[in-house]
Amino acid sequence: MLLINTSCNQSASYKSIAEKYNSVEFLCVSLLEVDGIHYLFDDKYTGSCINYDTTFSYKVSLESYVEGRKKGKSIGYYPSGEIEYIGNIENGEINGQYEKFYKNGQVAIKGQFSDGLYVGIFKYFDENGRLIERKKYNKYGILLKSKTY
Repeated sequence: MLLINTSCNQSASYKSIAEKYNSVEFLCVSLLEVDGIHYLFDDKYTGSCINYDTTFSYKVSLESYVEGRKKGKSIGYYPSGEIEYIGNIENGEINGQYEKFYKNGQVAIKGQFSDGLYVGIFKYFDENGRLIERKKYNKYGILLKSKTY
């Protein structure tokens, strides 16, 4: 399992994750889904694969699977190829550290999810990397506090 080490230099963290998965060329469309389980031939699929748009013009996302279920790293891409987001999927929901990026590579949103819910502190940045808003959520995803800078 890959862990994200959060530090002051966030761009180094996401670049290393992107580089690790950059060589994945297996297409998710090759998987057969039966009752929510993804198979490659007769085996439950474990690994990562790439989703393309309907015309196969550009990469949409990278998804990871363990024993046929979506689990692990999920990376979304803008049509122009830049990374849009990096997160983790577990039990079919976003879980753990999440980062969304502008096309210029600057972090747009940084926060934590638990079973698809915003939890804890979410930070919002402008395209130059300046903090513009901070929101705090409880463990149920309810907004408790918001501050604009």
